[in-house]
Amino acid sequence: MFLNSRKIPVELLHYRALQKRRHLNAAEDRQLKIYRSGYEGECLYDKIFDEIGHSNLYIFRDVYLAAGKTGAQYDSLVIAGDAVVVNEIKNYRGEYYYKNGRFSRNNEVIPDNPFSQVDRAVGKLYRICRNYNVTVEITGKVIFPNDDFRLYSEDNSIWKNVVIRMDLKKYFRQFKESYNTEKADKLVSLIRAHITENPYFNGSLDAGQIRTGIYCGECGSFNLEKGRFQLTCAECGTIESNETHLLRAMSDHKFLFYNQPMTKRSLLRLIDHQLHGRTVLRSLQRHCDVIKKGRQTSYEFRYYDVNAALKETKKVQRYKDKPGNKIKEQRDYSAE
Repeated sequence: MFLNSRKIPVELLHYRALQKRRHLNAAEDRQLKIYRSGYEGECLYDKIFDEIGHSNLYIFRDVYLAAGKTGAQYDSLVIAGDAVVVNEIKNYRGEYYYKNGRFSRNNEVIPDNPFSQVDRAVGKLYRICRNYNVTVEITGKVIFPNDDFRLYSEDNSIWKNVVIRMDLKKYFRQFKESYNTEKADKLVSLIRAHITENPYFNGSLDAGQIRTGIYCGECGSFNLEKGRFQLTCAECGTIESNETHLLRAMSDHKFLFYNQPMTKRSLLRLIDHQLHGRTVLRSLQRHCDVIKKGRQTSYEFRYYDVNAALKETKKVQRYKDKPGNKIKEQRDYSAE
């Protein structure tokens, strides 16, 4: 069973929010595509695993484990019986070659070697277990879930560590005979105790580098017509409440200025003061944890991202959001 949800990576949420507020340069656009593709591959892995079934297993997804002063990221940790399997998921497309310990595509070397990554992750997990006198077998596989992926190599030793799309269901089925044990329960507790926040991403950004204001959640336009409790997009006609816009702005603030405190002033600056300060303050108090340090007050967004926030708040929202006529027409056309 999946023990945690797979969240959209903070890096992807950062570049998504940044894309809404400025034109991405070539490097940023490349990073957006890499993280988007990676997340799509992980979701495909989850979908196929769901189809085969995993109720007899314990599975952690997209977790960071601290090991001493360092740590490692795990796309998937499968606890099967008394053993742990590390799955490194790579959503590569096209033809790749492996030679002399290197992956390459179009004669260009891929800087991050998936085999090295999975070996490092296995080693970090061994260290955690050894520190707590837990003896366990840990193995690793590199999973390539995209059916448009081809790998060529004369090094036959790699194939035992690789699972491609056509073999993925067969690979998952091999876990069918595994059953949870007392040691498996201990491993779950040990892993949970070492889960930490993403230590590698620092999405610090200069507020002067982005467009401020509030934008339509459907088409992204900043051209909004303000009402008392709602705003209407002049481009697509979508109607969204002040609360929805503020939740989106809080989420943007979280991922644009990662690990930086959010204050009433900084949020007002991000939305270009387009909503009243009292409205902003009420929303911060309703949807954030208040942190006081001396005279300074900051707010920590209570939800992971705007989607999680809207999922909770839409149940009780007084002023409902409504898709515009153009959006309705597009959806109706897509359904035909």
